[in-house]
Amino acid sequence: MGQMATVSSKGQVVIPAALRKKFRIKGGTQVAVGERDGQITLTPNPYDAMLALCGILSDVEEDVEAWWIGEKRKEREREDAKIEEFL
Repeated sequence: MGQMATVSSKGQVVIPAALRKKFRIKGGTQVAVGERDGQITLTPNPYDAMLALCGILSDVEEDVEAWWIGEKRKEREREDAKIEEFL
């Protein structure tokens, strides 16, 4: 059994700090509340995690799109070389 928490008179539950840290749950983070196999589930909203990434590359001076295209080109060349070796 996992960690224990107490439900307040308002139906509120405090998520233990270790789990908040593990799942990056902060004040204001939305969670989906559901039921599965007779258990209550809390699932962090994945959209919140995506929003947290907005602007993460804003200080990168390199052209990220050009870098990505170059990496994909190198990957394709490696795959083509493997095929040629096989043939």
